[in-house]
Amino acid sequence: MKKKILVVLSFIALLGVMAFALPKANTQAATTKYGIARKFTTPKATRGTWYYREGNEKKIYQLKITKHAVNNNHLYVRSEKYFKKHVYGVNPTKLSKFIKQTENIYAAQKYQRGFNVNNWVNLAGDGNYYLPVTRKVNGKKVHALKLATGAGPYLAAYAYKTKALVKQAK
Repeated sequence: MKKKILVVLSFIALLGVMAFALPKANTQAATTKYGIARKFTTPKATRGTWYYREGNEKKIYQLKITKHAVNNNHLYVRSEKYFKKHVYGVNPTKLSKFIKQTENIYAAQKYQRGFNVNNWVNLAGDGNYYLPVTRKVNGKKVHALKLATGAGPYLAAYAYKTKALVKQAK
């Protein structure tokens, strides 16, 4: 009887050791289909709901940045190893098909204190930049988000935490 208990306990201990010793299954296996390395995490200073105007327009737009998304568009980091093997240098037909399949996937990377977002397969342009800055509104320093595009990055607008600040800003 004692031998049976000893065998059962040994077997349970062996299973416990194997559970910790064996490598875990890659839960992101499905996401590597298009060369997704991992989710991109936005800097904390850029997160939240922001409001801005484009140019001299009166309309105020809303921008929502969460931990892994901009306006519900999820952001990812590309696997350069995957892109070198499966995207760069492939024939134009395959590339066009890949671009069509990934048109709703966005690549992001850190840039200064903010981040840059671009199409998954970047053919032209440098995407959109989201950079935390400090601006003066009515003589007070306030947190703002510089929205920029292009290689510069060139200013498109400043976003603020409230609509009232947008109206007061010049």
